[in-house]
Amino acid sequence: MDSEPSGHQLLQERLGRRNVAMQVVRMFVGLTAAFVVARSLVELFFDTGANSNGRLAAELSIHLVLSLGALTVSSVIPIRNRNLEIAEIIASHQRHLQAHAKSQGFHRDVQQAFDMAETEDGLFEIAGDALAVAHAGPSEILVADSSQSHIDRSTVGNGHDAPGCGVSTPGSCPAVQRGQTLDFDDPNGLAACPRLRERSLPDGVRATCIPIAVLGAPAAVLHALQETPVDDRDLKIAKTQLEDAAVTFGARLGMIRAMRQSQLQADTDPLTGLLNRRATENLVRGLRRDDTPFAVAMADLDHFKQLNDTYGHDTGDRALRLFARVLQNTVRESDIVCRHGGEEFVIILPGATVITAAPVLHRLRERLADALGTATVPSFTTSLGLADSTTSHDFQEILDAADQALMRAKAEGRDRLVVGDSAAYDTAPLT
Repeated sequence: MDSEPSGHQLLQERLGRRNVAMQVVRMFVGLTAAFVVARSLVELFFDTGANSNGRLAAELSIHLVLSLGALTVSSVIPIRNRNLEIAEIIASHQRHLQAHAKSQGFHRDVQQAFDMAETEDGLFEIAGDALAVAHAGPSEILVADSSQSHIDRSTVGNGHDAPGCGVSTPGSCPAVQRGQTLDFDDPNGLAACPRLRERSLPDGVRATCIPIAVLGAPAAVLHALQETPVDDRDLKIAKTQLEDAAVTFGARLGMIRAMRQSQLQADTDPLTGLLNRRATENLVRGLRRDDTPFAVAMADLDHFKQLNDTYGHDTGDRALRLFARVLQNTVRESDIVCRHGGEEFVIILPGATVITAAPVLHRLRERLADALGTATVPSFTTSLGLADSTTSHDFQEILDAADQALMRAKAEGRDRLVVGDSAAYDTAPLT
C-alpha cells in the first residue's frame, strides 16, 4: 500500500509546472465551452434582427455567468479541495509531532527520575508516579522474586486502584511467554488472557500487558487497563509511553540489583558468606556515629592448622563453613558477624555489654558441639575473647582488647571464653 503523501509533497505538486499547465488548460477549455454555449443560447433565444446593443449585453451576461460556472467547476472547487487536503495532512503531521515531542519529554523525565533511584523501594515509588503520567487508567508492575518462581505486585499507578492481575509466576503470563506487548480489546473474549476472563471485567475495557526484562531475563510485567473510551491516537501515545516506562524500569532495576550483588560480593567472604573486615568496619562507624554501645568478641578455631595438615584443606574449609553457619544461627539478625581472616572471626553485638554478650557466646560453644555431633568434619573447639565499647572510643582498641582476651583463652587451655582482663566471666572447657 502506498504511503500517504506529506503536506509538503502535495504543496509541491500543487505548485508544479505540470499542474499549473493543466490548470490553465482546464480554465481555457472551460471558458471556451462557456463562450460557445453562450453564443448558442443567444442565437437560439434572440432574434438575429434584434437591437445589436441588447443582443451584445445578453450575450455578455450569459457568457459571464457560464464562465463563472466553468471556472468554479474546473478550478475553484478542485483547488479548494486540494488545499483542504493539504491543510488536513499538515494538521495531522503537527499532531504527530506534538505527540512525538510529548513522548520524548516523557522518556527524558522517566529516564532522569529512574536514574535517581538508589534502591528497589525507591524505584517502585517513582514507577508509580510514572505510570500515572503515562496512562489515565489503572496500571501496575509485577516483579518476580530472586528465584523467579513467584511474582508479586511491586507498584501501582498513583491515583488508581490496582488492576488486580492474578498472574503468580512470570512464565504464566502470556506477554512474558511471547516476549512482546499484548493488547486485549475484549477482556471476556475467547482470545483474551485467562487472567482477564477470570476477573469478569465490563465489556469495553481494554488491557495492555508489557513484558519487562531485568538483566536479560523476563522477570516482570506491566499491566494496564483502559476503562473509558479514547481515540486510537491517544491509545497509541499511552501504549508508547507505557512501553518506554517498562523498558526504562527494567534497565534500572537490573542495574540496582547488579550493583547490590557487586556490593555484596565486595563486602562478603567468598568461603563462608560472612561479612569481610572492610564491610564490618563501615558498619561499626555507623554504630559509633549513632552512639550505639556494642560488645565485640573474637573467636578462633582451636588447633586449626593441625586439622588442615591432618585432614586436608577441603576439610578445613568445611569446618570454617560449619562454624560460620552455627555462628549466624546463634546471634540476632541485627548482630554483625565477620570473618576477620584465616580461622579468626569477629562478632559485634549492638546494644550489648560483656555481661549480656557472654551468655550468647556460651550458647555458641554449646551449639557448635551439638552441630559437630552430626557433621562430616572432625570435632574441633573454639576459643573466644570478649570486650565492649566501654573500653575505648576507638574500635581498633576495643578489638585489641578482645584479641588479648582471646590470647588468654588460648594460653589457659583453649575451648573457653575470656572477658577482657577480668576472670569473673572465664569458663572452663566443655566436657
